[in-house]
Amino acid sequence: MSQKKQPHFSEGISDFCTMIDNMMKDYQWNFDEISRLDSLTQDYLHMLELGGLDYSQRAKVATKIMKCRQERRESKDTVELLEPVIQFLDSDRGKNMMNLIREVLGQTRKVEKRMEHRVYRYRVYNPGGKIE
Repeated sequence: MSQKKQPHFSEGISDFCTMIDNMMKDYQWNFDEISRLDSLTQDYLHMLELGGLDYSQRAKVATKIMKCRQERRESKDTVELLEPVIQFLDSDRGKNMMNLIREVLGQTRKVEKRMEHRVYRYRVYNPGGKIE
């Protein structure tokens, strides 16, 4: 007799927690990247100002500045999009919510594990006895 496989709702809860963790990592990485790209832009500007570059070299630096600014814009847009979520998650309510969700995840996994190895222990019926 085959048993119907129970759905694992814990997977969805876990995916949600992973998504939140990834959002926080993405936010921090992009936030740091903005700062790095700002410094790189300053390096390029100082190359133009003090580098004694010829026309061709200046053109290459200008192209690098353009690409750097485009990358910075992408990082800045990502930070701006994630800002409301991150502000909530950094608040007491957000931290409390994530703790509660992780607690629910643990409880759900516990129930799922118990259901996978479900055994019924007879209270009155004697399995070795005769069925009437």
